[in-house]
Amino acid sequence: MRLGTAIRKYVAAKRSSGMAFENGKYILRVFTRMAGCRTSISKLPSDVVRTFLSSHGPGTRYWNEKYHILNGFWTFAIQRGYTDWSPLPARALKELRLFSPHIYTHDELKRLLDGIHTCQEKWCRLEPISFRTSILLLYGAGLRIGEAIRLTCSDVDLSDSTLTIRCTKFYKTRRVAISSQLCDVLRQYDDNRRARGHLRYEGSPFLTYNNGEAVRRGVLEDAFRRLRHHVGIGPTKGRRQPRIHDLRHTFAVHRVIAWYRSGLDVQRLLPGLSTHLGHVDLASTQVYLTMTPELLVEASLRFERYAGEVVHERS
Repeated sequence: MRLGTAIRKYVAAKRSSGMAFENGKYILRVFTRMAGCRTSISKLPSDVVRTFLSSHGPGTRYWNEKYHILNGFWTFAIQRGYTDWSPLPARALKELRLFSPHIYTHDELKRLLDGIHTCQEKWCRLEPISFRTSILLLYGAGLRIGEAIRLTCSDVDLSDSTLTIRCTKFYKTRRVAISSQLCDVLRQYDDNRRARGHLRYEGSPFLTYNNGEAVRRGVLEDAFRRLRHHVGIGPTKGRRQPRIHDLRHTFAVHRVIAWYRSGLDVQRLLPGLSTHLGHVDLASTQVYLTMTPELLVEASLRFERYAGEVVHERS
């Protein structure tokens, strides 16, 4: 079987399982161009694969990512009988350093919001009110960046305090409830949109520039990096840290901390948080729950109360 055909079948199989697989598709497309679409999958030279893996330098994180994608593809191809061997290096995947997202403190969130109006940088076409609303939306609702900027006016139901999230990572649509505070923020922004002459058609983008065009991801990420530097937050773990996407991680951690402090049953509530975040399983949500000192303290206090209750019952 030709390499191009086998890769198309693999991408189709991944997507049929509910995965977007955009990054994997891109990496495999680049590999196909390098190795040749019409090359027989059973006759692909190992040195071609090694050249592709090292194209960004050996031992880099991207090397590991490409190895993982190709390894998944060849496992699929061997299982389907397209070939009986793998040209990948005969060694285990290099150990990846676990990524640790930045969990913003309440003080850092306040500095970010206050800094929008004090920073002298030009935000391209992104006005301060649109920038502030975007940050509060990402943190207050725990959305992915793409989910936030794809919101249309019909997706934002302010009367019911809900958002309809479409075109998600796993091609699913979900409705999420938002707090009254966030609803007020979105209502003020919506009033501002109307005052600027942006009509509220069903398909109109909710987050916009001054000219009514939808906010672009790259512009939002660049503005956040400038703001973060302006208020003196990071970088802490790498040149791209902390990220604007870490607001989503912060939402999850802060929600669990609030549950602990309210004495609620966190284990019972976690599946609901998983649904809110749009995860396919609870394990994906647990990755978001970075153990901050604050969360550890609340978990320890809960354990101490539980242990005390058990001792009391036994005595």
